[in-house]
Amino acid sequence: MILSWQQGDLVSDKTKEDRLKDAFNKIKAEMTDHLEAINENTSEINSSLDYIKQLEAMISKLEERLDAAEMKLSRMSGEKTFTNEEFSTVVLNPKEREIFLMLYESKGDLLDYKKIARHLGLTEEIVRRHTAGMIGKGIPIIKKYFDSKVYLVLDADFRNLQAKRNVLNLG
Repeated sequence: MILSWQQGDLVSDKTKEDRLKDAFNKIKAEMTDHLEAINENTSEINSSLDYIKQLEAMISKLEERLDAAEMKLSRMSGEKTFTNEEFSTVVLNPKEREIFLMLYESKGDLLDYKKIARHLGLTEEIVRRHTAGMIGKGIPIIKKYFDSKVYLVLDADFRNLQAKRNVLNLG
């Protein structure tokens, strides 16, 4: 009797083991389905991200072209021929002066807010605020847009005028 009980127990264990394997196989199949769905969603998200990056690049190019068109129109209309007189009352605060000098010394190279901030030991927000202040005072700082980043450069004609006549009285 003990022998048959043990055999029955073995059969019962074998059946339990088969049922457990079946349950794990079902779970594995469900997990595989979920993984495939996640991979499909990831592919869709990556495609959307690539499309958004392309749109951002196009927008940046349009913004740059608009800035260039505005500059050309203002020059064509005679609005912006730089003179000593128009800058004789412009006074830069110390931070604006530092940022201006960095742009001036870059000799036409594009600088982003982060690079200026790092070089001067300032935050990007402070650089943005003071750059906006200089633009508000009439200093022709040109913004160019590449890869969702803003780059700054001092207008070449103004830079030359500053070099020849020190219109901002920087010393």
